[in-house]
Amino acid sequence: MRKTRRWGLLWMLFVSELQATTELTEERFDLEEGQTLTVSCPYGIGMYDHSQKAWQRIREGKGPPQTLVTTEMPSENSHPIQVGRIILEDYHDHGLLRVQMTNLQVEDSGLYRCVICQDPKEPHVLFYPVRLVVAREFPCLTLSFSWLADS
Repeated sequence: MRKTRRWGLLWMLFVSELQATTELTEERFDLEEGQTLTVSCPYGIGMYDHSQKAWQRIREGKGPPQTLVTTEMPSENSHPIQVGRIILEDYHDHGLLRVQMTNLQVEDSGLYRCVICQDPKEPHVLFYPVRLVVAREFPCLTLSFSWLADS
């Protein structure tokens, strides 16, 4: 009986460890309004260099991810694709997708990811999901001590 219980506990420990290792961790970036986020997402050279790539925002609990920018099919000379304040550049000679989000706003805070588009299948996620936290920039407060002069 004890042997069975021990095996059951070992099995539960193994399953919980397996679940923990398969969960994606996040890469967190804490920035202020007006700053630029730069993320480099590596991928396998020769494997995905001729695939379309995208930058997506994960709408946690609010439906499927939102694709914000998609690369064109690769050519010999990679050039940046810009949509609004987001720039994607695919360096397929180096197996690297570079993302820049400029002039960040508090509303940009959220979870993002780089993906390889694989229609009709689910996209292949590159790198870790990126947790972006944008804080308001507070100018230095100037304290007035004029009341001291009156005493």
